[in-house]
Amino acid sequence: MVAALIAASAAVVVPAVLVSQQVERPSIVPTNQPSQARSSGDFFRFRLPIFAGHKSDPNSLNLAKPSSSSDSLLLFLPATGERPVDYEEFLAVAHGAGFSVLGLDYWNVGRSVTKTCLAVAKCYTELQQNRFNGSDPSRFSKIDAENSVLDRLNDALDYLEKADPDGRWQRFRTGDAIDWSHIVVAGHSQGGGESAYISHLYPVQGVLTFSSPVETYQDVSASWMDRPGATPPARMYGFDDIHDIYADRIIPTWAKLGMGRARSSEAVAVPTGRHTLLSSLDLGDPIQTHGRSVNDRTPRTPSGTPVFAPTWRWMLEQVTTPAPQ
Repeated sequence: MVAALIAASAAVVVPAVLVSQQVERPSIVPTNQPSQARSSGDFFRFRLPIFAGHKSDPNSLNLAKPSSSSDSLLLFLPATGERPVDYEEFLAVAHGAGFSVLGLDYWNVGRSVTKTCLAVAKCYTELQQNRFNGSDPSRFSKIDAENSVLDRLNDALDYLEKADPDGRWQRFRTGDAIDWSHIVVAGHSQGGGESAYISHLYPVQGVLTFSSPVETYQDVSASWMDRPGATPPARMYGFDDIHDIYADRIIPTWAKLGMGRARSSEAVAVPTGRHTLLSSLDLGDPIQTHGRSVNDRTPRTPSGTPVFAPTWRWMLEQVTTPAPQ
């Protein structure tokens, strides 16, 4: 199948929509009732309900779909300004690979992490920690705990346990704590960097980063990478295109994380087979390319399927089982 896709690369359909790094979010009308989960395209689509008078902001639709074929959850975090609904193709492939999936909205508005931090190593650490759990607000990020990734994940699981009891969403927690050992963290751009940061704190089942992490600037990398993390590099996989505007910052970040050194000369159209994967396809201008590794503007074959589906599927297959304890 991969060979056929490569042969057909000249016929790849690339959307003409420019991928914006900073997208305006619509205002959400407050409600005191939990948002009604809607099943559309077999995904549950829901906004987080208000808990104890606290309203999540932003609060775009989250996407979820349970699987009975495994006890593994794929948690996906979007890029700056993007929403979970912008990644339905990848989430569908992940579900087809046996994962329960949750595309989670979070604080990814305003300036991107890479534009905020540049060569300030501690900025990445302070910003990503604050956005993960709301602790230690700084001039780089001031998110409260209720808007953090961790609280939103718990709130989403609380909601899904009630709205979709047959999905057995409680299996991804042990008591009140997230069971990271059965969760693959994945994300695009800022979301991929946050996923890698989470894997530094907890021994997760796997890490999949798309066009990310963008956390090296010249010879400076995020300070949290200065010491080994809780998840070994053997459980980490990254995918990007050599024409990405941030490729020269992503490739050295992979190396810093111990994932291996990727070389542009080794890029192929639809890559598989290594921890650091580079595509050679022309996906548009460098900014468009940054988005099209995984969002729904990704290139299509003439039949309409994502060109990179074999790459996504191969990456998912590498992390389908929990890491040995």
